[in-house]
Amino acid sequence: MSFANDLVDRVKNTADVVQVIGEYIRLRKSGSNFIGLCPFHSEKTPSFHVHSARQFFYCFGCNAKGDVIKFLQLIEGLPFPEALRLLAGKHGIPVERQDPITDAKSRERLILLEIHKRALQYFQNQLSLGREGRWAQQYLESRALSPQAIERFGVGYAPSQSDRLLQSLRTHFSLDQLRLSGLIQRNERDSRHYDRFRRRIIFPIQNESGNTVAFGGRALGDGQPKYLNSPETPIYSKSRTMFALNHARSAIRKEGVAILVEGYMDCIALHQAGISTAIASCGTSLTEDQTRLLGRFTKKVVVNFDPDEAGSAATSRALGILLGNGFKIRVLALPDRLDPDAYLRKNNAEAYLHLLQKAPTYFEYLLRQAQENNALETSDGKVTAVEGLLPYLVRVSNRIEREEKTKRVAEFFSIDENAIRAELRKAVHRGREKLNLHQSQLKTQLSLAERILIKAVLELDSSAGHIVDELEHSQVYVGLESENIFRNIIALYRKDGRVDLERLQAALPKNEECNFISETIFSEDDQRQISTSLESLVRRKTKKEIVSLQKQIEQAERSQDLKLAASLHSRKATLTLTVTG
Repeated sequence: MSFANDLVDRVKNTADVVQVIGEYIRLRKSGSNFIGLCPFHSEKTPSFHVHSARQFFYCFGCNAKGDVIKFLQLIEGLPFPEALRLLAGKHGIPVERQDPITDAKSRERLILLEIHKRALQYFQNQLSLGREGRWAQQYLESRALSPQAIERFGVGYAPSQSDRLLQSLRTHFSLDQLRLSGLIQRNERDSRHYDRFRRRIIFPIQNESGNTVAFGGRALGDGQPKYLNSPETPIYSKSRTMFALNHARSAIRKEGVAILVEGYMDCIALHQAGISTAIASCGTSLTEDQTRLLGRFTKKVVVNFDPDEAGSAATSRALGILLGNGFKIRVLALPDRLDPDAYLRKNNAEAYLHLLQKAPTYFEYLLRQAQENNALETSDGKVTAVEGLLPYLVRVSNRIEREEKTKRVAEFFSIDENAIRAELRKAVHRGREKLNLHQSQLKTQLSLAERILIKAVLELDSSAGHIVDELEHSQVYVGLESENIFRNIIALYRKDGRVDLERLQAALPKNEECNFISETIFSEDDQRQISTSLESLVRRKTKKEIVSLQKQIEQAERSQDLKLAASLHSRKATLTLTVTG
């Protein structure tokens, strides 16, 4: 393809290389030049230089170099003619082609972009047409989506008729071109063509330049799958695209941090509330390419995924990838297990921002998750919990930071710090993700409530019967490190009417359990707190049951067992009241 002779010079003279590159990465002044983290390879120390006077960039790390057009070619993956056209269009320079496009891939890309542009207009128009359009609008209103947000994000609707979009596009494009776009599919049995998206709310997915390159569709009614996305095409790679980044990148660069959410509605709801740094992965788990893309704008991120089991797993995967790319990470888990969209509908932006400011570091989040998901009262539970953290410790490249986190793990789980450090060194060198800790390295301790109750049974005959009755009835000791001690206490009391210290120690098979008894006898705990101690263990058991119920609720909802889910919700609500008062 050729253009007017002076077009390249006019574009290069008008499109300032610092300004253009600054739209993609954060640059800072360094003498007469600018520097930043290179967008073309992973690095922690900036080696990417931009020369303002000469309008030239160079990376001392990977040797990428060139002018403003070359930068756009590399960053957007465009051939020269398209990069030139894009820059010209952004700067109001008319493009006069002197001959038709001859590059096949460039022609193919332009056709696919045009198909998606027309499809976007079609989907948007459907919102205002007929009964289905009104139904779709009612759904969006029920999700508290404003007309302004609908317009800004180009939200539309795909009607239920199987070939409406096909008929709309067929007069302008060939079937081969429409199939390549991913918007039209062919039935292999009868060779008939039909729309990929039907009876769905449509969310346009745009690249950094604001061009629509794909769509995501959310089913209305009982359609499956609930979410359906465009397939990979020559203009769309889901692993390299982030939803709403074109809307959020200026705010991310200004604020220095991004909020990463899972769903399209979560992301739009945050923008609608004035929180403009929200982005989402495009219907997939966070990828290395998406992380590198985000890293061009910031190295700080708050992960706010859904709080269900799937969301927690996605958070764990995302943390590993983000850490591997040098991000500073915090994690926001919203109360009442709400996703961002639901939380904002129930509360407001101010409440969300308050929680956002208090969001813990990723490591504190992981510690809390380990505490919630493992029986830390037992040695095995502690080892399992620490093993879950080991992969994250291994990824911490800074030695001082890794030492601090190792110390925090040792304190949190009452495990010998030197033992963890030694195991961590082995893991780093051997690629291991399992610990080889011995019982002697686990400084397991009984809780205050456990100690008070054991000592009271041994020393206060007047209270022993009441305590044994309560323990036997409530079974609150099950799962505790002291479980076997309490079982023997109950058995001895039922047999002899009292609990003798020597007989109790003789009945305990583990030396560690005898040590617990000895330490308890010499403790100075206030035995007047018997009732409080029993209540404490009851609360602990109830909280664990609530966590278990929540997992059962999520499973029931996934399997569409609404009756079971309602019953479990009722049970959880009752238990929650007993804990919160």
